[in-house]
Amino acid sequence: MPSIRDVRHRLLTPEHVAITVAVALSVVGAYVIRLRIGAGVAAFFGLIALGVSTPTTLTSHDLLGTRVAAVVRTGAACTATFVTYVGLLIVGSGSDGSPLAAAVAFTLTALAVEAAARTLA
Repeated sequence: MPSIRDVRHRLLTPEHVAITVAVALSVVGAYVIRLRIGAGVAAFFGLIALGVSTPTTLTSHDLLGTRVAAVVRTGAACTATFVTYVGLLIVGSGSDGSPLAAAVAFTLTALAVEAAARTLA
């Protein structure tokens, strides 16, 4: 039977820490998008871009490092992703957050995050 130390060690890997930080920031980001832009689709795409795409990209390119570095790098990557996504969303649709503009902003943001990760790796 595994001990509590084994469980704690498995839960506190850089990957799990990055996912936890990204999900927490994605909820805040989606809430801000929902309040300011008012489009549920745009908030959903923001949630996916921050909470799923960013930590997956960081993990796949081995950019996490230690647990502390994972928190800092994930926070910085989520902030850059949020700014990019909201900027593209506003440029693409003004402030109405249409579903098409949200999808285009999401796609361009995901490509930008991947390009940045490839540059850093």
